[in-house]
Amino acid sequence: MEGQLNTYGRSSNTTGRQVENGGASLPLAPPSVPRAFRANARRSPTVASGIVNLALILGTICTAPALLRAQYSVADMSTGRTELIGQPAPVWSLRGWVNSEPMKLEQLRGQVILIRFFGDQPIGANAVQQLYDGYRGQGLAVVGFYVPSPMPTETAPEIVRNLASALGFRFPVGNDSRWETVNRYWLSRADAEPGGMTFLVDRKGIIRYIQPDGRYEKNSRDRKARGEYEKLEKQIQSLLKEPPEDSPGGG
Repeated sequence: MEGQLNTYGRSSNTTGRQVENGGASLPLAPPSVPRAFRANARRSPTVASGIVNLALILGTICTAPALLRAQYSVADMSTGRTELIGQPAPVWSLRGWVNSEPMKLEQLRGQVILIRFFGDQPIGANAVQQLYDGYRGQGLAVVGFYVPSPMPTETAPEIVRNLASALGFRFPVGNDSRWETVNRYWLSRADAEPGGMTFLVDRKGIIRYIQPDGRYEKNSRDRKARGEYEKLEKQIQSLLKEPPEDSPGGG
């Protein structure tokens, strides 16, 4: 058949060179393989197959550094650095709101914003409410986004309302049932949890700090959780000290 290998000879229409071996057609080894090995490929189908596989492996190894450079380093993951730090916070697309009328990110311009994604069993939920109660009078706005798991699922408003009430949330909560918003804030980090990510946005709308998994708690017996809460709180305090955009000396 045209375009296919003939069992007993060469293809009548091939795009690559072929060699005959025992009546069967074999592809030549890639030109990057040394000539001595290509000669062996003509004598043995097994050798030919092995050389092709070797070339593919070598090609993968050669390109691996470029692929690795696109990932986060250990230092990046330990310090919270990602490509979102220093970037404008992405816009929101929600399917409804609890504790608030529909709102947009730009409505909170001039305030420090804590954005917290959470699922059905959120970690550190009480800590978020504590931060809201402690700093809202100083200019901190807190916004929660409900993210169903393990995949986007249409979620009735009353389900989100009941969950927010059970958690004691008194701040605005958006229903991100289609994952339209969480996908814009998605972190590729190994330690990130979409149902726990926390972002701090400064008065100018720029993301300044990221806590990736929601594992923070005030006065926790877990030293790491306690430390994460303290770092988050210090970042909030620092951002609140920055002047609003239109103030003298502001950016």
